[in-house]
Amino acid sequence: PNGPTHQVGVGTLVIHPRTGKMLAVQERSGPAAKRKLWKMPTGLTDPGEDVAEAAVRELKEETGLDCVFDRIICIRQAHGGLFGRSDMFFVCLCKLVPESEERIRQGGEVELLPQEEEILMADWIEMEDYAEQLVWQQSPLYKVMNDAMFSAVRRGLSESSTLRDGTTDC
Repeated sequence: PNGPTHQVGVGTLVIHPRTGKMLAVQERSGPAAKRKLWKMPTGLTDPGEDVAEAAVRELKEETGLDCVFDRIICIRQAHGGLFGRSDMFFVCLCKLVPESEERIRQGGEVELLPQEEEILMADWIEMEDYAEQLVWQQSPLYKVMNDAMFSAVRRGLSESSTLRDGTTDC
């Protein structure tokens, strides 16, 4: 049999409980940095790590925020990546830990601490501004991912991933 054929990546969608803005980052280097692209916090799973654990870990590493995994919104598969591998990318909805949500509900805020080595900036931005970036608009694949993110937020962050008609988010 062949060796490993896929790398597994995660992206975390976190919505500010008061403003409805999404958490986004700008990378310090690499292709996304050259374009000054706002993107969701992302990263690869470690060997033996579950997708949910990776989403929580990557969010903490890139922004300093503690969160809890809620659900997978959608999955993207692409081929021909690094070392000829396929890429499985999971967009995960995460929520701030209850203590942070409560602080925000009481008028406070949570501090964003961008990871110095990788992240230039972290901020809460409008989802529309995120989705309207040219690189996302030019890709049918990313348009589908962004539509799934908007759909998940429209349905409400507190609903389960099973919809009323019995279908799921993905």
